[in-house]
Amino acid sequence: MVETSFQTYLAKMHPGLNIKSAQAVLELAAEGGTVPFIARYRKEKTGGLDEVEIRNVIEANDTLIEINKRRAFILKEVEGQGNLTDELKARIEKSMDLGDLEEIYRPFKKKKKTKATVAREAGLEPLADWIWQLGHGEINDETTLEVKAKDFLNAAAGFVTYDHALKGAQDIIVDKIFNNPDLRETVRKNFMEDGKVGSKKAKGFKPHSKYEMYAEFSDSVKNLQEAKASHRYLAMRRGWNEEELTVSIEGDEELLTKIFEKFAVTNPASAAADFLKNCAKVALQVHVIPSIGNEVHRILKDKADEHAIMVFGENVRRVLLGSPFGAKCVLGVDPGLRTGCKIALIDKQGNFISNTVLQMLGEGAEEKGKKLFAEVLKQITIEAIAVGNGTGGR
Repeated sequence: MVETSFQTYLAKMHPGLNIKSAQAVLELAAEGGTVPFIARYRKEKTGGLDEVEIRNVIEANDTLIEINKRRAFILKEVEGQGNLTDELKARIEKSMDLGDLEEIYRPFKKKKKTKATVAREAGLEPLADWIWQLGHGEINDETTLEVKAKDFLNAAAGFVTYDHALKGAQDIIVDKIFNNPDLRETVRKNFMEDGKVGSKKAKGFKPHSKYEMYAEFSDSVKNLQEAKASHRYLAMRRGWNEEELTVSIEGDEELLTKIFEKFAVTNPASAAADFLKNCAKVALQVHVIPSIGNEVHRILKDKADEHAIMVFGENVRRVLLGSPFGAKCVLGVDPGLRTGCKIALIDKQGNFISNTVLQMLGEGAEEKGKKLFAEVLKQITIEAIAVGNGTGGR
C-alpha cells in the first residue's frame, strides 16, 4: 500500500504552509515542545509560525496518520472480500479525506442484518436482478412480476406469498440504490449548494419562548456555514435539543427524485418500471436524504462551533488585553538572555508607542542596554511596569 506522505498531504490540504517549517514543528513537538513554547522560542526553526499555524500543522499530521491507518484497513477488508479492483484500489489510495474513504467503503462494510440481507439469504437476489435487468432493457420477458415472484417463495424465511417475495426484492434494490456513491454525492452536493435548513415549532414549544424567531425560520445551508450566520444554526440546534423546535434540511427533492428514477429505470415501457421507480423513491426519501441530512448537520455544527470558538477567543483576548488597574502608561518587559529583553510601551488608552530589544549578553551589552533603555524612558511617563516570567525575569 502506498501511504500519503506528510509533504503531499500538506501541499494539498494546507498549501499556504511551508513544508520545511511544518516538518520543524513536528520534530519540535516530538521532542516534547508545547505549542506556545515552539511559537515563542523556536521561531528561527519554524520560520516564525504563530500558534494557530503550529496547531494546524500538528492537527494535519494527526489527521494524516488516521487517514493512512483507515486506508490500510479498508484496502485489507475489501481485498479480503475479493472486491478490490485496480480502479477501486487507485481511488482508495488517491483519497486524502476520511469522509471520502468512508463513502468508498460504504458498499463493502460489514453490516448488521438488514431487510436486504435477510432477502438475499432467502434467495431473492436473482429475482431482484431479473427485475433490474427488465427495467434496463437487458432482457425481454413478458412474464409479470407477480408470476415470476412465485418461483422464489421461501416459507421458512417468511416469504410466503408473491407480495412477500416482491417486497424482499424491493429491499435488495433499495439497498443497491441507497449505497450508490454517485447518487449519494449528487444528494450531498445538492444539499450543500442549494439546500435549506428550516425550523418549526415542536410540541414542547413554550409560550414566550426564547426561540420565538425560529418558530418559522429558513436559511440556506451555504449561508449558515458563514461566520456571520453560523450562530443561527447553533440557536436552532439548541431549540431542537430542548425539544422546542424541529429542524430539517431539505434539497430539491423533485429534481433528486427524477435523477434517482432515471438511474433505476432506463426502459420506462417495461413491466418493472413502476416497481423500480418506487424503489428509487424509497431509497431517496427513507435512506439517502436522512443519511446525507445527518452529514450536513455535522458539517454545520462543526463550522458553527469553530466560528463560536474564534469569537469567544477574541472576546477573551480583549478582556486579557484590557487595563487591569485602570488607564495607565505601561512598560512591558519580556525577559530573555539568549534572545534579549523585549521592551514595549503603551499609552493610557492601550495604544502601542514603541518597542525595542535590550541585549543582555556579550561585551559591552550592559552599557549599550542602559543607553537604549534611557532613550525608551524619555518617550512617555511610565506609571506601571509589567514583567513576564521568562528566563532572567526575577
